Amino acid sequence: MPSWIGRFLSSSVGKKTVLAVTGLSLVGFLVAHLLGNFSLYTGGIEGFNEYAAALEDLGGLLMAAEVGLFALFVIHMGLALRIVRENRLARQEAYRVNATMGSSTAASRSMAITGLIVLLFLIVHIIDFRVPTLLGDMDNLGEAVVQRLASPVGATIYLLGILALGLHLRHAIQSALQTLGIQHPNWSPFLRAGAMALAAALALGFASFPIYCLLSEGAASAAVN
Repeated sequence: MPSWIGRFLSSSVGKKTVLAVTGLSLVGFLVAHLLGNFSLYTGGIEGFNEYAAALEDLGGLLMAAEVGLFALFVIHMGLALRIVRENRLARQEAYRVNATMGSSTAASRSMAITGLIVLLFLIVHIIDFRVPTLLGDMDNLGEAVVQRLASPVGATIYLLGILALGLHLRHAIQSALQTLGIQHPNWSPFLRAGAMALAAALALGFASFPIYCLLSEGAASAAVN
């Protein structure tokens, strides 16, 4: 690795830049994942299974994508924890943050907490669906997803995870754009509004699935009774 790359990555600016790039890359994945999950609405369980089967048919490409996503997440999480630790060790920086606490938001002050909650939610999500699929123990992924999200416990876990994700994205997207220098006095307000709108759209989109499954299960039970 050239020395200048090492110096850049070890600097505060370099770490924050990589954090922003990996974060926005993960946001891109969330957008694609949400659009794919909408197949549950357009085609029901069968349509969702067809979407899942199309992904599995990618074979090595899917595996490479999953490895890449895992690497992005590990790098992003590791850098975030390192930056938080370095900020806490820097007394002057800690003083500056405390001095401006009044202008910060709940989302910005809770980034580490919401990030850890999202991590726990991701682990549960993978254990619930991806691991059984890889082991060949999941015959009907769409039905398993609906059953899981139609249960009060499953829906609650999912909604709490999505709430944490929404709060995390509310600050993260805007902060990443600012870190990368994507700002201007004339259109920064529109970027902030767009970042908040994207975070809200992702959170509401993912939250709609457990709500839909709960309502569908309730309607089905009422019809049977």
